[in-house]
Amino acid sequence: MILLKYSNTIEKKIHGNSDLYIDSLMKKIQGKLRNIEIRSEIINDTIIFKRTVRIASDCGDTKADTLKILREGQFRIKKTNSNNIEIFWEVELDTLLFLSITIGLVLGLILGFFIGFGGFMLISSIIIIGLAISTIAYLFGLNFILTTIDEIIETSI
Repeated sequence: MILLKYSNTIEKKIHGNSDLYIDSLMKKIQGKLRNIEIRSEIINDTIIFKRTVRIASDCGDTKADTLKILREGQFRIKKTNSNNIEIFWEVELDTLLFLSITIGLVLGLILGFFIGFGGFMLISSIIIIGLAISTIAYLFGLNFILTTIDEIIETSI
């Protein structure tokens, strides 16, 4: 489903040895992912990254980690000919969708009861407010993910 994945591709012309450039680019991307605390591994021409969230009973960093929306995806770098490479990336957005719907429902309930309409107006206002907040949260999260991934690519190239 298009809502649950973001993918893009760019091509770049390489001057010199493209194999060395690809290795260097993969290490740079992996270093950028490590800087934002995402584990990654290289399998053939693909960097697979995944942020694992440990649930613990303390009030430390684990609760903040659950709200980090850039969780998993991949970068694939391959040679198209001797002087060009293709960089493809794909990011899973299912966590973003879940968190935006949850935020919309909770804030919709709170604001619906705070406004204090009765009966059918209460239910319809909760639904409308919840959908609006969910959409806004999804768009903000999507913008954050796009900016982060584009920054990783641009600073690595």
